[in-house]
Amino acid sequence: METKLRKSAVDLTDLAIGIVVLGIVVSVGATVLLNVRDTNTTGDTAYNLAGDAATGLAEYGNWFKIIVIVGVAAVILSLIFMAFGRGRGGTTY
Repeated sequence: METKLRKSAVDLTDLAIGIVVLGIVVSVGATVLLNVRDTNTTGDTAYNLAGDAATGLAEYGNWFKIIVIVGVAAVILSLIFMAFGRGRGGTTY
């Protein structure tokens, strides 16, 4: 009896790990930058730099939902392309 190997669906592990790592880096990075800012005197260069960097990470966090939506959309599109073949002249699996 022959065992047929089926092509597996898209693996979501990489996307999930990437999103978790990105969230951890943004959270820990913002915490560290805020602690650095709070240990320096107001008006100091290190205070301003740490404050600006923390603001930048907070702004990046606002885009986090969009990044997740684009990642999920890419997975859905890849599933659609796998289901309907690879276009004209391509082979389907």
